Amino acid sequence: MKALVARVRGLLLSPRTEWDAIAKEEIPLRRLVLGYVVPLVAIPTIATVIGLAVVGVSISGVPVRAPLLAVALSAVLFFVLAVAAVVAFALVIDWLAPRFKAPRSYKQALKVAAYSITAAGVAGVLTVMPALGVLALLGAAYSLYLLFIGTPKVMQAPPETAVNYSIVTTFAAIVLALGVGLASMAVSSPGGSLFPQIAQLPSFSRDSAAQPIADAAAVEPSVLPPAAGQLREGGPGAVLGGDLRGAAPTVLSGLSRVSVGVERRGITGAQTVELDAEYRNGKRYIVLQIVYSDSIAETIGFAGPATSEYDRETTDGYARRRRIGSAIVTEEWNQSSRTGNYARLYDDRFYVKATGGGGVSPAELRTAVELFGQQTLAQFAEQS
Repeated sequence: MKALVARVRGLLLSPRTEWDAIAKEEIPLRRLVLGYVVPLVAIPTIATVIGLAVVGVSISGVPVRAPLLAVALSAVLFFVLAVAAVVAFALVIDWLAPRFKAPRSYKQALKVAAYSITAAGVAGVLTVMPALGVLALLGAAYSLYLLFIGTPKVMQAPPETAVNYSIVTTFAAIVLALGVGLASMAVSSPGGSLFPQIAQLPSFSRDSAAQPIADAAAVEPSVLPPAAGQLREGGPGAVLGGDLRGAAPTVLSGLSRVSVGVERRGITGAQTVELDAEYRNGKRYIVLQIVYSDSIAETIGFAGPATSEYDRETTDGYARRRRIGSAIVTEEWNQSSRTGNYARLYDDRFYVKATGGGGVSPAELRTAVELFGQQTLAQFAEQS
């Protein structure tokens, strides 16, 4: 332990002198990896777990902690990939050596790869306080500096190629680091978030709730962003021949419609009209429900000015209900299962709800609901 601390102090305070000593010393490769690389990589790994699952972050004054199991799994993945990346990077340094007139030596190359991560590993302790995590980037930057000056010294590159050798290895290190991040993203999260997956906590901010819908017509398809989905000819707002199934687009948020149906219940003039459509693309899915009924507000449990509003947050997700203009909006999201729903009750008669999961985001559920404005929903009343 004393040797490790001394090496860290030397590299951080007098790197050029320390690299000269490193170039000459003999150390078994196994000891270098297990005795130096593993402890250094463990620092940000453990700090991340503590920071996200124990300390947590404060959002709108409310402490939020990520699920311990999810944090731990992502941290273990990062740890394994990071150690493997150091070993692999040594192969790259060794392979580049003769191209810059330096002798090939995997042992020397592993010294460069192992000791250059020193600053990044030490700075990783800052992630124990998520708010300070961005400062860990300074450690990563200093590690690139250590790599830049250490490569030609340890690999014994001649002066005329030393700078170029350092530049190429530095760029290779950046590319490899990005690769670790992308690999973590692909394995950790089917939804596609970079490591650590659990660092992308649910959007609990009260400002991130549904924005005011002052006029339902404001969310007609003509003003929606492209992410709203590709609509069939006519699309919502142009149901041809009285067939309300045409109100459901054939593609929604990149998902293909796999089923659609309309049901009418009750007597003429007092009918309930309901449209259900399902969209899928691999694991991603959205189930869309549109209901028109004079009694739908009472049926689903909220109607009139007395409807309660709430905003509940947990470590696993959130649930909200609020009145926005003439509409009532509800939204729920579970971070562990990555499933949830977004719904809007308009004029106490029109209810639109999108339920989804498998990689679908809360924003996509909201977009699906807001695709249906007053003009489109009015056709359900006409067909009742």
